Amino acid sequence: MNMVKLPEDFKIGLTLSGGASYGIAHVGVLKALREFGIEPNVVYGTSAGAIAAVLYGSGASISDMRRFIEGNKMMSMRRLRVSAKGFIPPTYLENRLSEFVPYKYLEELPRKAMIGATNLETGLHNTLETGPISTAVAASCAIPVFFTPIDHQGSLYVDGGVSNNMPARPLQDHCDFIIGCDVVETRPLDRKNFNGFRSILERTLTISLTNRTLFNYPACDYVIRPQGLSRYGKFDLSRTEEFINTGYYQTLIDLPRILENMKLKLRRYMKEKSPYFSPKHDSFSSVPTDRLVQHH
Repeated sequence: MNMVKLPEDFKIGLTLSGGASYGIAHVGVLKALREFGIEPNVVYGTSAGAIAAVLYGSGASISDMRRFIEGNKMMSMRRLRVSAKGFIPPTYLENRLSEFVPYKYLEELPRKAMIGATNLETGLHNTLETGPISTAVAASCAIPVFFTPIDHQGSLYVDGGVSNNMPARPLQDHCDFIIGCDVVETRPLDRKNFNGFRSILERTLTISLTNRTLFNYPACDYVIRPQGLSRYGKFDLSRTEEFINTGYYQTLIDLPRILENMKLKLRRYMKEKSPYFSPKHDSFSSVPTDRLVQHH
């Protein structure tokens, strides 16, 4: 099969949004991209996306990611230890990550992972690129009230989605082509759906996350938006297969447009590199982009 070869210094970035259990769909997105040879050089993760980013950055396989999810009891724990700052302590997630990620610090990961978290003291969104993986991810996932705030390198953090749910601009300093994955999915709902505390909480969280995700779209070259996630509860961890498949098949649907956008970006990239480059004679225009391989 014919393949397009990317220049060695042409870097791909991927930013993975938060979205509670909908973030499981990121695994399906990574699976589809990997099958077509698209291996992002840098992954930025926020909240649930931070878990996927670190697993990917550590070199975990798709089956490893699936095992991480299927054994995760973080949101289904019945014995919640109530404190003045939140219901769930960070130790469960931190211990779970240490079972699957054989690295201690973010800067040690084979592939660069950037983590988004909200600084509770300054009120600003911070990008975490160094320090312990366990506290960085726990900080990014620390949904206020549900989780206790996390101390990471001397600052106190809560969920990254509170301030920015799918950061893309930080990737522009590292990457030539940026793919976003937005798993929030907002759709109109009739008032009859708001029949209790949980449904109202999920709805307000979705609205809030949507508004902190959309402003990142212009900084992305393409945004994948898995459709159908909202049929399930935002904190439902029993739908692993459905969530992964939704992300996987949406990415397969989007791949022709992703590859076309990448081809256009590559042409601009090559033209900047060489003033004699001509789109009429480039190696990309004559090769079917049904498969894409990157050389590291």
